[in-house]
Amino acid sequence: MFKKIKISAPARIHVNLFDMSNNGYRQNGGIGFCLNGLDTVIEFYPDHEFQIIDNRPIPYTKEEEKLLTAFLQQMYTSGQFRKKMKVIFQAGPPPHSGFGTGTATKLACAEAASILNDTRPDQAELIAASGRGGTSGVGISTYFKGGLNVDLGVKQAGLALGPSSARQGPRKPPVSLINIHLPESWFIGVIILLNEKRISANEERDFFNKTCPIDSVSVHGSMYQALSGLACAAIENDIFTFCSAINATQTSQWKMAEWMTQSSDIRNLKNNLHKAGASCIGLSSLGPAIYFMAPNIDDLVGKLNIIDEHIFVKSSPNNLGRVVEID
Repeated sequence: MFKKIKISAPARIHVNLFDMSNNGYRQNGGIGFCLNGLDTVIEFYPDHEFQIIDNRPIPYTKEEEKLLTAFLQQMYTSGQFRKKMKVIFQAGPPPHSGFGTGTATKLACAEAASILNDTRPDQAELIAASGRGGTSGVGISTYFKGGLNVDLGVKQAGLALGPSSARQGPRKPPVSLINIHLPESWFIGVIILLNEKRISANEERDFFNKTCPIDSVSVHGSMYQALSGLACAAIENDIFTFCSAINATQTSQWKMAEWMTQSSDIRNLKNNLHKAGASCIGLSSLGPAIYFMAPNIDDLVGKLNIIDEHIFVKSSPNNLGRVVEID
């Protein structure tokens, strides 16, 4: 009998989505990478009923806890699991801040439930059980592998474009084109302004409805920056080209729309980072987390004089994915 299952799932930075048009070969897809220092750490204990305890500095709301409980109940019903569990969040970045905590949490719950009930499904079955990966397959890949991941979504079938949180996963998993280890000597700064409004699932759906479809020319440009820029630069340990591609990605139609949803404080932070000498600056997903690279990250942050309450993490690439510990 297992006493405890502990899963530490790294944060992922979502750089960009790809084919959010309505006339391409593919639909959805995207690029992103995994970071150290912002893990969502969850402990699971056998219990008679589902119970969620959130000890993170910024926890789930009561409504979000109810939604997670409903997910667990549905997963147990469809998976024919018997042994339930207590779910305790011990650490992690603020939910809905651009780190993929929703995907990581559901995958961790599916993996812990399978271990507790001794079913041991493969990765594809865990992904299906989580219901994630309906828009971008980045988070479902980096959960297991870490690194930088490029996926090309699913074959165009006329499905309504929307976020993964609004889907139950595609009938076929997204095509993962490549997963690359990022150079571990690289450092990435991350800043989260804590007083910023975090986007809700409903607001995210509204954003997709308002922004889609994206012009096909911008889709082509986004994929060029992802493949010829970011992916090749990671393989060749070329930080200059990597930063150039990050900066160019911010001018894509999709990414510009994401930036336009941000507050003046977030956009001012971007400008101040640029003035202080950042080599590249990006917005992870719909924010509010900003990531950046610079020759000396500590010196750069010292120049910013950020007044608002914030979290700053000097991070490095995570090329391993989640860590599972069983007692």
